[in-house]
Amino acid sequence: MKKYRLLLLFILSLGLQLQTQAAESESPYAEKDRLVTTGQFEEALDLGSRNLEDWEGDPEFDFVYGLAALEGGSPNDAVFALERVAATATDGVLRERARLELARAYFVTDNLTAAEILFNVALTNTPPQNVRQNIEAFLQLIEARRNQQDASFNWSIASVIGSDDNINSATSNGLVDTPLIGQIELDQAGQQTEDQFSNTTINLYYNYPFTRDRSLDVNVGLIHLDNFDTDQFDIDSLRGEVAYAWGDDVNRYRHGVAVGQVNLDGEGFQDSVSINSSWQHVGGNGWYQSLYAAYTQISYDTNTGATNSLRDVNQLLFTAGLTKIAGQRTHSLNLYHAYEDPENPTLGSHNGRRFTGFAYNLLYRLNA
Repeated sequence: MKKYRLLLLFILSLGLQLQTQAAESESPYAEKDRLVTTGQFEEALDLGSRNLEDWEGDPEFDFVYGLAALEGGSPNDAVFALERVAATATDGVLRERARLELARAYFVTDNLTAAEILFNVALTNTPPQNVRQNIEAFLQLIEARRNQQDASFNWSIASVIGSDDNINSATSNGLVDTPLIGQIELDQAGQQTEDQFSNTTINLYYNYPFTRDRSLDVNVGLIHLDNFDTDQFDIDSLRGEVAYAWGDDVNRYRHGVAVGQVNLDGEGFQDSVSINSSWQHVGGNGWYQSLYAAYTQISYDTNTGATNSLRDVNQLLFTAGLTKIAGQRTHSLNLYHAYEDPENPTLGSHNGRRFTGFAYNLLYRLNA
């Protein structure tokens, strides 16, 4: 009898495990749909986010998740979810509904060209009269937004505190070997110096639109680097730029002229004048590509020594960038290549250089 009781307990345990697994594998679609239907969008979005890893790619789940994200204040997440449904759903009705909501999500994220295309496609499918009226209202809003010509002014300020083990970009060696003289002993100011610092950045932005596709941009940036113990290497940097921008929602072009000044410990150190051009392409599914080129004349202050002019260079910089926005993450990769040719190719030839590099940045956005 004991054997049968153990067998029964095993069967009951197995049944409970199977029931638990079935409950865990059950799609949260029905509950999310109920929350969306009753206007509880934030709760539906939270439920979807907790189940996203397991159910992402399921058309019904993605559709309701996209609606919740769109109404719950996360339009970028809505775009990605609805794009999946519009591309993969086998149910024609669900696919068309997803395209309409995707058009609305594009509108909210200011991707007006993509929104207009999808709305016009929906009109060709002879939708019901009420749907047609809503689509036409959105198309009018798109046109009105494109024709907005209000100037705007923005500013930002940021400050950081940190530590730098080499604020003067010097060697850690006290002795330096030279071909002609031999070893030279460096004083303390010429050796690697460590210090703590604060870095404050102020940016001012002014935009004046001529039309919906053309505008004038004015940017001014000020950086103040204050080393706590060593004032000798404190830096103040001022840069101003005027640029003309043009293009549409897919391709944007920008051509600018910039001037800059750098002071070292309150004294003139470096001046620069540059011209630059850039191109940005907005691709599908959160992809962005960009190219940038700049020609800059860099000159050094001669008040502390006439030979400082030997450091003057002409710089040519090229940058290629790739950005991917994926939900809460934004990935950015930039490749750089630059030439610096001395203005005095004879006496200043040692100041010429070539350099190549890359930078990767990951931005993670926290949802409230």
